Amino acid sequence: MNLLRVLVIPILLLCSCEKKEEIPEITPEETGLIKNSSYEKVEASSDFLSWNNDFDIDAISVETPGYMSDNALRHEKPTAYKVYTNQKITDLQNGFYKLTAWIKNSGGQNSCYMMAENGLTNRMTSLPVTQNKWKQVIIRGIEVKNNELTIGLFSDAQENNWCLIDNWELIKDDKEYEFLKGGDLSELSYIEQMGGKFFENGVEKDCFEILKNNGMNLARLRLYNDPGNPDFEPSNRLPEGIQNPSDILSLAARAKAANMQILLTFHYSDYWTNGISQTKPHEWKDLSYEELKQAVYDFTFDLMTQMKEQGTTPEFVSLGNETAGGILFPDGESSNFSKLSELFNQGYDAVKAVSPETKVIIHLDDAGNADKYDWYFGSLDTYGAKYDIIGASYYPFWTKKTVDEIAEWADYQSKKLDKDILIMETGYNWNPTLPGGWEGQLKDNGPYDNIYPSSREGQKNFLFECFNGIKGMANGRVLGDIYWDPVMISVPGVGWELGGPNVVSNTTLFDFNGSSLPALKAFKYNN
Repeated sequence: MNLLRVLVIPILLLCSCEKKEEIPEITPEETGLIKNSSYEKVEASSDFLSWNNDFDIDAISVETPGYMSDNALRHEKPTAYKVYTNQKITDLQNGFYKLTAWIKNSGGQNSCYMMAENGLTNRMTSLPVTQNKWKQVIIRGIEVKNNELTIGLFSDAQENNWCLIDNWELIKDDKEYEFLKGGDLSELSYIEQMGGKFFENGVEKDCFEILKNNGMNLARLRLYNDPGNPDFEPSNRLPEGIQNPSDILSLAARAKAANMQILLTFHYSDYWTNGISQTKPHEWKDLSYEELKQAVYDFTFDLMTQMKEQGTTPEFVSLGNETAGGILFPDGESSNFSKLSELFNQGYDAVKAVSPETKVIIHLDDAGNADKYDWYFGSLDTYGAKYDIIGASYYPFWTKKTVDEIAEWADYQSKKLDKDILIMETGYNWNPTLPGGWEGQLKDNGPYDNIYPSSREGQKNFLFECFNGIKGMANGRVLGDIYWDPVMISVPGVGWELGGPNVVSNTTLFDFNGSSLPALKAFKYNN
């Protein structure tokens, strides 16, 4: 034993010495990270050392002071301009990075974004409107494959639009991240069937084509068991054939053809469900609890199988819609978490039996309400409910919370539950009223009413802030945002139910005539 100790110790010491030689200490300059990241080195008003400028270089100037430094880069010109300030970074280690900077922005540009380009793909984030307040912006999941990366700030602006940027930082965190920019497209067949048309730059196009071309990468599709049947109470809420299995399969095929991921929501009802209304499908209303559990499994398994067979397996599935009250009343009410958890597990097991890779979501309203989420998901965990992702609805009107307040909640909630979060619904009115002058479902925009008014630009600017904020939340554990309702435009005969009004036509991503709105730029220039 003593001989072994004598032999081993020198070997260990030799290994330790060799490690130190293999990983020498290197300076930041040698790593190839951002040079002159705070613009302190400048030879002339438009010549920041280590930075290049393309296009209208007379739109470049020095701003003093910067963010926690003497200087910042400014883009501005008294006439319309386009300018790109960039730096190529070499000798990087391959892997995944995040890029941050601090900005101020007047808004109003055709496009204004921070970007990172690796020779194959561009990652970008639009600059939110800040006026005179410094704000951090972030790009996550930047992959470096060939040891180099080009970063920059691009402005395509109107006269006197301005933006500032300072204190860039590039960090190798080895975390992949894909920002999900979705929309609930469940009503699209209904809109089209009733004559609705969609336009971009005055040209009629397929709605999926417009959304795809503007960067939307996920379609949420909500499924009812048997909508339009005469036995559901109250009956005939939707036309027959709308949001039933065949319609959702058709929409899923269109979404996949547009290269979108799919989030399938099972309402487990013949019509709309939410926190206070969870009516069983008419075919299930007289089932015993054990029969109900089997019905949930069989229905979920059957639809998932059909989705898989047509090549549209959903990447995400949510079991129920805004389920704070539970599902399938009265059996699955949240007053009985034991039964509710068992019903959720039937759906979860059916999804995973068909597609183990599909992520399962449980979805609540009222994002930002930590007490509600602690109670609900804590109770589900107590009773062994299985799920992968927390789904949350965030509307400034309903929640009365800002993006910064949602960020605080998301940081807390993701750490406590150790789960990713997906914002399942967000809506913002671009016009104060519906076409006839009546109030819509979102009567105002909560804390943003005086910041981003109910207007086309206001809706766009809110989404710029929202999307940038989401990418900064919870160390990347907030996966993205799904807009509600982007396509339910004003069309004669189309209502939330047969004979009823369309109460969301002033919160869509298209105007009352079906023309695309500026808010789509938030999807196009954030990825």
